[in-house]
Amino acid sequence: MNQDILENEYITKFPKGSHIGKMGDFLRKKKNPTILEFGVERGSSTKSFIWLTEKLNGKIYSVDINDCSNVSSSDNWKFLKSDDLKIDYVLNNFQEIKNSGVDLIYIDSYHENFHVSKLLNLYFKYVKKDGAIFIDDIDNIEYRKNYSIKKRWAIFWQCIVYDLTSEAIKEFYYNNMEKTHYTKYFGENGLGKFYKLSNLFEEPNPYKKLWNYNILIKILYPYLRKLFNLIKLK
Repeated sequence: MNQDILENEYITKFPKGSHIGKMGDFLRKKKNPTILEFGVERGSSTKSFIWLTEKLNGKIYSVDINDCSNVSSSDNWKFLKSDDLKIDYVLNNFQEIKNSGVDLIYIDSYHENFHVSKLLNLYFKYVKKDGAIFIDDIDNIEYRKNYSIKKRWAIFWQCIVYDLTSEAIKEFYYNNMEKTHYTKYFGENGLGKFYKLSNLFEEPNPYKKLWNYNILIKILYPYLRKLFNLIKLK
């Protein structure tokens, strides 16, 4: 295949600067990449991944709570209708992942902090060294920019969910700093990336809650600071 045509087609599937583009650029460096995708819905990212795995002789395994099996008939794609937290069921159906691990995990299923945290702790060991986990929807700026009184409650809750998810991801990183690098990309509701430094099948560290200041202090800080400055002036 002509390389220019391939590159032009690649950019239509993985636009430069987009989140799917960042994942595509990561996968292109892998030989016969294996992908595990949580969340399919209409199959937008799934179809791009399938296209790339067909070019690179890779495999993509997708899990969704709903039946999305009609997204593609590609031999490079396997779909499982399941709760992605049921790891034993997932791995029993995807034996290659259980035995050989994956190069990339894409988390785009249930966007709640506790769910994402559980997925990270369950599946981290199955990512190969120099592989990555990408987590979608971790920044709320698009909701804040489009705030309206009419939709205020929906936007309010969505912003909280994204903030809590972002915090959960940082907590995972702080507990595993020697095993992974963490990068946060902005735009398109945010994208997190864990680049794995540790070996395949190495477990993440046990969760340890880290100290943090009370949120009330953050709210009161500007006023406390002004008060402190007034006392100093006296």
